[in-house]
Amino acid sequence: MNGCDIWYEISGKGAPVVQIGGAVSGHEGYALVTPDMAKHFAVLDYDHRGYGMSDRPEQTYTMDTWADDLKSLLDALGIEKTHVHGGSMGGYIAIKFATKYPERVDRLIINGAAAKSDFTCRCQFEVWKAVALKYGMDSDELAEELCTKAFSRAWLDGPNGGEKTVKGMRDSTAPNASLHVFLEACDAMIETDVTHELGRVNSPTLLMVGSEDVLTPVDQGPGGAGMRYMHEHIKGSELWIAEGSGHGLLVERAQESVNKVIDFLRAGAR
Repeated sequence: MNGCDIWYEISGKGAPVVQIGGAVSGHEGYALVTPDMAKHFAVLDYDHRGYGMSDRPEQTYTMDTWADDLKSLLDALGIEKTHVHGGSMGGYIAIKFATKYPERVDRLIINGAAAKSDFTCRCQFEVWKAVALKYGMDSDELAEELCTKAFSRAWLDGPNGGEKTVKGMRDSTAPNASLHVFLEACDAMIETDVTHELGRVNSPTLLMVGSEDVLTPVDQGPGGAGMRYMHEHIKGSELWIAEGSGHGLLVERAQESVNKVIDFLRAGAR
């Protein structure tokens, strides 16, 4: 797509739904979600440019790059309109895609993202960059930093958290993104500002966020625009706050989250 080979896989049958991965996970971020989703939809999982099994050219990476690649992938597959589900950085890409190509979106789900990062959010991404530069993409230090932003304290202190979660993060980070791409991804999230474009979103929209999300909280500072801001500026959108969950809804509240997604998407067919 646009001079880059993109890996993709389609599971199931029905209305198409594309799932957009995060800053370090590629398509594997939806491993707990796709099996249930595929019972109802034709699920398009893919690795965006620079990630996983897709090409990783040395270039500047922006939200526009990834949004344009998604359009080209849909064009190549003959998909004129699709449900779009983006989580974490995938949520940033999904927002950009929905504002840039609103006619291609049937129903939109944004899971843990921001229309504009506030000072705290930008600082967190700068810390990610500094840790990755100093310790490397396969380091415990980066995995620990990512985990403490991605998951709630209760999850990390529970039976499925701790070193098990850190190891899972470490094992997925280095294979899925190079240092260069990760740094560019952080910069892309730092620079994102679609606050003046949210009015272009004309599809039914579900906004999902954990009450304990410290990375992309429901309410950002005055200089940012979080999930509540998007709810207030996307006409007819629904805001779902998962009490007790951190940023990683699809891990911490996997079944509840996927059920919410399926119900929302199937409502459009009723």
